[in-house]
Amino acid sequence: MTGSRGVIAKAAFTFLFVALAAGVSVAGPIVTFSPTSVDFGNQLVETVSPTRSITLTNTGDATLTITSIRPNPVGTFQQFNDCGNSLAAGASCTIRVQFAPTTSGQTLGNISVADNAPGSPQKALLKGTGTVPPAILKPTAVDFGALAVGTTSAAKTITLTNQGSTSLTFNNVSTSSSDFAATSNCPSQLGAGASCTISVTLNPSAGGTRIATLSVNDSDPSSPQIANLTGVGTSGTAALSPSTLTFASQQVGSRSAPQAVTLTNNGSTDLGIVTILTTGDYAQVSTCGTALAPGASCSLKVSFVPSSAGTRSGFITANDTDATNFQTVTITGTGFVKASTVTVQPKVASVTFSQTQQFQAFINGSPTTNVAWSVDGVAGGNPNVGTITKAGLYTPPHTIGTHLIRATSKADRTQIAIVPLVVTNVAGVFTYHNDNARTGQNLSETVLTTGNVNQDQFGKLFSFPVDGVMRGSPLYVANVKVPGQGFHNVVYAATEHDSVYAFDADGRVTTPLWQASFIDPANGVTTVPQEDVNLGCPGVGTEFGISGTPVIDPTTNRLFVIARTKDTSGGTPVYHQKLHALDLRSGAEVPGSPVEIQASVTGFGEGSSNGTLAFSSLHENSRPGLLLLNGVVYLAWSAICDFHPYHGWVMGYDANSLQQVSVFNTSPNGQAAGIWQSAAGLTGDNEGNIYFETSNGLFNVDSGGTEYGMSILKLSTSGGLSVADYFTPFNATDLTEIDADMTSHGTVVLPDQPTSPPRLLLGAGKEGFLYLLDRDNMGHFHPTDSRALQSVFMAGGCPTEGSLWGVPAYWQNHVYIWPCGDILRDFRFYQGLLSPRPVVVGTLHAQYPSPWPAVSSHGNANGILWALYEHNWVFSGPAILFAFDGANVSRQLYSTLDAGTRDQAGPASKGPVPIIVNGKVYVGTASELDVYGLLP
Repeated sequence: MTGSRGVIAKAAFTFLFVALAAGVSVAGPIVTFSPTSVDFGNQLVETVSPTRSITLTNTGDATLTITSIRPNPVGTFQQFNDCGNSLAAGASCTIRVQFAPTTSGQTLGNISVADNAPGSPQKALLKGTGTVPPAILKPTAVDFGALAVGTTSAAKTITLTNQGSTSLTFNNVSTSSSDFAATSNCPSQLGAGASCTISVTLNPSAGGTRIATLSVNDSDPSSPQIANLTGVGTSGTAALSPSTLTFASQQVGSRSAPQAVTLTNNGSTDLGIVTILTTGDYAQVSTCGTALAPGASCSLKVSFVPSSAGTRSGFITANDTDATNFQTVTITGTGFVKASTVTVQPKVASVTFSQTQQFQAFINGSPTTNVAWSVDGVAGGNPNVGTITKAGLYTPPHTIGTHLIRATSKADRTQIAIVPLVVTNVAGVFTYHNDNARTGQNLSETVLTTGNVNQDQFGKLFSFPVDGVMRGSPLYVANVKVPGQGFHNVVYAATEHDSVYAFDADGRVTTPLWQASFIDPANGVTTVPQEDVNLGCPGVGTEFGISGTPVIDPTTNRLFVIARTKDTSGGTPVYHQKLHALDLRSGAEVPGSPVEIQASVTGFGEGSSNGTLAFSSLHENSRPGLLLLNGVVYLAWSAICDFHPYHGWVMGYDANSLQQVSVFNTSPNGQAAGIWQSAAGLTGDNEGNIYFETSNGLFNVDSGGTEYGMSILKLSTSGGLSVADYFTPFNATDLTEIDADMTSHGTVVLPDQPTSPPRLLLGAGKEGFLYLLDRDNMGHFHPTDSRALQSVFMAGGCPTEGSLWGVPAYWQNHVYIWPCGDILRDFRFYQGLLSPRPVVVGTLHAQYPSPWPAVSSHGNANGILWALYEHNWVFSGPAILFAFDGANVSRQLYSTLDAGTRDQAGPASKGPVPIIVNGKVYVGTASELDVYGLLP
């Protein structure tokens, strides 16, 4: 049958040709190409050629219906067009074609147009020759491992090969850092096919990561060829003494006398001190600073404040440039509670400034009022420590701090119960991953510590049911005055069922404070069903409403959120995406809200019409968290499971007027290049720039194009949105072919560094590379090597999903990342560089999607790394919350599996990151918002 169809098609085309030659009129559409063939000539392998245009004209007398326009072979030849689905008689459209060779040699191909005209599919011929650069270096990355300062490594060899057909002129070889030295045996003229070697050594001048680029200058037009050099300098010899500490029994809530620990540098070079951290019910004060000279010592004063009775274990962890990376002191102490007939509920408490706390006293287990209340030893308290009534109602002061509430029996004043209480002041978590830099850290957590987060003291407190899947993270605002309901700490949750909830964050009210819904099923307005948008792609959910994490403006009491709806009230489905601005206090739409999201740019990309590319409310999906930056709300889009046509869009809306102020498209003349980021929000810096990653799609900016596929972009917001800088890996074309998106990951702006360059950015992707970029010089695209400041590879990876998803967390010179299919990793960040390998790892292997961490701490103390294990979404099993010691992530503090089913979370979703604020952890799931904290 296939052969018969081919004969018939050939006969029809022959008849058409003869008829036209004879001047006979032929009815119907007729396809012609101009030109009929395109020769791209020579093009460097792994790069994309400039665009060439082919005009398709319907020279017939009827409308041409176009089924598809495809390049062959796909990938090697790429096309985008403005032809649409039909072409009127006499009309023309343009097919733009590019050549992206992956191998050397000539490739023959075509553009194939399937339609209703005779001879379909018609083909325009394509030809191009892939060439390799004459000069190549192998390997292009060399890791020297760890080496003591002042010593020289064994030499490592890099080979330069002339792949060309003529002699190559060799000029010189150099390194960008004096820590590395390079010599070569290369002749001034390297013959065709010949090779020579370059010998490289490392002599680290200081402790920490040492990096450099080796540059070979020669007559190859792509010169210089680059190889990345990496090593770690170790310096000093650290010793902590004693290696163990034991504290005598100490009353719960009281502080012991300090014990001394000495850190000594027994080496002959300076010891760099990265961090000294405590774990457990212990605190330390140090005189150590950031470095110790040879033979020098410093002291740590360690004290014990038990948070509960019984044995209390802990550690001192010194992170430094000693070859072992860590030194540890193991600590043991015992907490006790004096026997008393008096008890108090709750046993521990935390409040914000607008809250009160009711305490209830018991004598021999029976409720009583026959007690005297005091705060920090002051009867009834005072304005500085807080006041407490005779009935046990505590009112906090307007300053943060820890206080002791005492209930003393009036009948026997030796009988006393003591309750620790913390007054906290974190205003809230207003955006995805805690801040616009997306570090994921809350440095003001005074309640939860590495000592009390364990299965005995910490667990699930309560939960709130919601009407759909939570894919975005919850948000939190303290001290919200809700109309008619007084002040509350409020946690906000958004669902794919197009609802936004406001709940009392402390569980003092068990029903929603308010709920806003953006659907009206009775009148034909619903969420967007799965079958409308994903063409059977598994695992994405049954409906689409609110996918990205909202953002909150606490100065105007507004919550901004994107909601998707489907309106069938008019018969024909109409799809909407709207930006809503809700009053935090009531959930009501603010004046001017909502606004319909609409935009267009000039371009001939997929889905365009007559040179205009319009935003599609059906195809585009806003997965990244929203960003509020300098009074503008920024939104971003990709697709759902590559449901075409789609593009990467970024739009800005004035936070007050809700008027659109800026639009940017990543692929106006192409396709895809979406902004997924596994829900990670767009990143903003203090200079007003925006950073994000794009997906598989054409990249051709280096050849004069406009397409930013598979890249990390920096947008300036001054006067609109424009590309200020970008980074694209050298193998972007290969990554597109295998769907190894960069945008499986988000970006993190790191704190400004005292070293050069000071302004740094982290990014990553499915392939498994974590890139450290200079925000002032991101590296652009180079066809033979990636010009990142530093690249760290993680070899893990889920079989079909790649390695890196979500976004890492940063705290105290630690970068925490949990690759898919691999174990949790902690990379040291010291003097502006990452350690080439993790300094410590966890033990649990993650599955897809990999957990995305967040950190809580009180400044540089009590760092806890939190991660939500969500693999169970594949069979609607529960999410699993983990807590690890931020000083050493191999120490697991807690998981929701520890206490049987007591702490079980709701069914796992894909995307929410836990938020930790004011003594509680909020976890979004597929059916409920779960709240964890210190057990009563």
